[in-house]
Amino acid sequence: MNKLVKIAAMAGGAFLLAQGLDKRLEVTNYIVQSDKIPPSFDGYKIAQISDYHNDTVPGVSDAVRDIKPDLIVSTGDLADDEGDYLSALHLCERIANIAPVYAVTGNHDLWRGDYSDFERDIKNAGVTTLHNERVILEADGEGISLSGIDDPFTLNSARAREAVRNNLSKIRGYDGYDILLFHRANLFDCIKDQGFDLVLAGHMHGGQIRFPSGRGFVSPKSGWTGKHSVFFPKYSGGRYSADGSEMLVSRGLGNPMLIPRFFNRPELTVVTLKHI
Repeated sequence: MNKLVKIAAMAGGAFLLAQGLDKRLEVTNYIVQSDKIPPSFDGYKIAQISDYHNDTVPGVSDAVRDIKPDLIVSTGDLADDEGDYLSALHLCERIANIAPVYAVTGNHDLWRGDYSDFERDIKNAGVTTLHNERVILEADGEGISLSGIDDPFTLNSARAREAVRNNLSKIRGYDGYDILLFHRANLFDCIKDQGFDLVLAGHMHGGQIRFPSGRGFVSPKSGWTGKHSVFFPKYSGGRYSADGSEMLVSRGLGNPMLIPRFFNRPELTVVTLKHI
């Protein structure tokens, strides 16, 4: 009997490990409703990729194509902080043939010594990087705003918050539905009262290890300063609302950390806008 119990325990452990380390791409769908969304943007689809880290996650571009998005956004860390960036560049080349692509910088992007070369190459591939600026997306004479701010490019929490405030001050107000692209979801408390209807963010990697409750376990290293704990981060992945703003946090695609992603499959996020 003891032998059977041990065999069952080993089989259960092996099954749990296999499930936890599942690397298949997962597509998460969100519906965002607002009376500020113009009727011509009802059903408008945004595919969000984040934290690719120059990885080789299979099936990303095919999944984006199947979604048939009206817009594709990247919320930072397309590249990693060292090594080449060819995988990220090839991804950009593929998805830019599907829909318009806008991106913002992430901390790993900016840590590269050749970041200017990387941005030049993805621009040539068809990706527009927003640096503390706004564009107006138009459909049938109506519009919504898409803004993007740069990553603070610091490990110090106080300086990061100050940089976010300075970057936001460069974006003029918009009287309509307003979307913000920003990398570091852990800094949502600096953004939530700034009038944006929807914030799309990443950086937190889903907390790296996900519990059944959906809570993440550990922050990326650039969140390891200041008053926020490394463990059980406040905004690890999913949907959050505060002060009239809603934030959708992608768990990301790649993994630059030593800790494996556990019960945390690579995620492609799809946002469908609904006029009400």
